Amino acid sequence: MQSYYQATRNFDIDQPVLNGEHDVDVCIIGGGYTGLSSALYLANEGVNVVLVESNKIASGASGANGGQVSGGMRRDQFYLEKALGFQKAKALWCIGEEAKYHAKDLIDKYKIQCDYKKGIAHPNHKQRYCEESKRYVDHMINKYDYKDMTYLSDNEMREVTGSDTYYGGSFDEGEAHCHPLNYALGIAKAAIAAGAKVYENTSAIDYKVHDSYVKVQTQNGTIKADRVILACNGYLDNLEKRLTSKILPMNNYIVATKPLDDETVQKINPRDIAFADSRFVINYFRLSADKRLLFGGGENYSKNLSKNIVPIVTKPLEKIYPFLKDIKIDFAWGGKLAITMNRLPFFTTLYNDKVISAQGYSGQGVALASYSGKIVSEKITGNGETFDIMSKVPRQSFPGGRFLRNPSMKIGMLYYSLLDRI
Repeated sequence: MQSYYQATRNFDIDQPVLNGEHDVDVCIIGGGYTGLSSALYLANEGVNVVLVESNKIASGASGANGGQVSGGMRRDQFYLEKALGFQKAKALWCIGEEAKYHAKDLIDKYKIQCDYKKGIAHPNHKQRYCEESKRYVDHMINKYDYKDMTYLSDNEMREVTGSDTYYGGSFDEGEAHCHPLNYALGIAKAAIAAGAKVYENTSAIDYKVHDSYVKVQTQNGTIKADRVILACNGYLDNLEKRLTSKILPMNNYIVATKPLDDETVQKINPRDIAFADSRFVINYFRLSADKRLLFGGGENYSKNLSKNIVPIVTKPLEKIYPFLKDIKIDFAWGGKLAITMNRLPFFTTLYNDKVISAQGYSGQGVALASYSGKIVSEKITGNGETFDIMSKVPRQSFPGGRFLRNPSMKIGMLYYSLLDRI
């Protein structure tokens, strides 16, 4: 079934397949947010850059996600302070905030029409989580001078969600949501206009690092580049085996209902904001521009996306909104994102900086991944300070390495999904 985003995209980016031999400064592998943004910034600096995408531009998670433009990192500041100390935690917070504002800057600068709207609420599905939510809001105000976050009581949260299954939680009016595919296509259009060469349906089969260059092999050609950027995220596969134990592909699913009547819209989302709840297997949802409920929930670690998405996603949807049971689903789709063990992005360089990798956004890639393109381009063109901060974030391998990571995560997911129900 086609995704809602594909059905409502502003335009297509139709680019050719790469053929023959090419000699460039930088080759980017991956046509999602990271790759497209890297291409844009490098091209604006006059760098001769080629981007290859194995499918269509933004055909992976960048064009299929929940559209939440979140600040900070995937893990909250309580976790980061405990794991890294206050100063390093604050540095990551600032990078995450820059990413959030950078997304809006791109939208404004390049006049990207992507239904950008402010506000994300984080409702708790358990009462006992509420005290920590209150402490977190106070902590962000007092320690980070962050004034956009407020606490919502049980009644306030139930009013804004229209669901009796939730208790209190936080609301962040500085965060936002958008049409993620149109956002990605807007970046792609700007990158091409700046001079980046983009090739679709062009898989990078392998690459070899030589003394003074890297040679990328595709199905119909080769690219000789001074540097290569790996921006594959959940689609890295075995292109670079040094990274596979650190990054795990994960399938996530979304449905779009039929357009809702005004009464239902006012009941389930009177503020027209986005939601991401407290479950380990997160439910996230919002309204589309034409008043459909876009609801994401359910995930797995199989190689291929499920062909039975509707029951996977409507099960949690109907628990939250039982009055929407059996509502018509017009669109159902999935995307393959990449998670890391600590849910923090994984930045690194390989082969004496000839290969640069930025991946593993763990479901928080709309802002972070598109900002990563700027960070990566700065690493290449001179000022790599922000990249170096990100590359020093602790990185852990999944249990069992790349061979046993999927079975171990399936066991872990079962455990946490059970905790969600207790």
